[in-house]
Amino acid sequence: MGGLVNMYSKGLVKKDKSELKILSKLLVIIGALNWGLVGILNFDLVAALFGKKSILSRLVYALVGLSGVYLILIYKEKYADLKKRWHTKGEKKYSGKQYSWSGIQ
Repeated sequence: MGGLVNMYSKGLVKKDKSELKILSKLLVIIGALNWGLVGILNFDLVAALFGKKSILSRLVYALVGLSGVYLILIYKEKYADLKKRWHTKGEKKYSGKQYSWSGIQ
């Protein structure tokens, strides 16, 4: 994690991001690249590096999956905050009531 400290000091990474979030994004990118290689070239890079059914390759796959779930939960929370502020001032929300054309409520 010494590289992250250097990146913080140089201003390359915002200080409000946690190291877990950065690591999760890195693992998801690695997983996406691996799936791209599998889809295009039928080549599994993780299996080639660590062995097809080794403990290390299974660990990498599990960490990539957990990182994806973690990022989904983070962005779901972020989306919920945005959804609360979605409507601008003066804009009416649908209240769920049905009104007829005659104006009778």
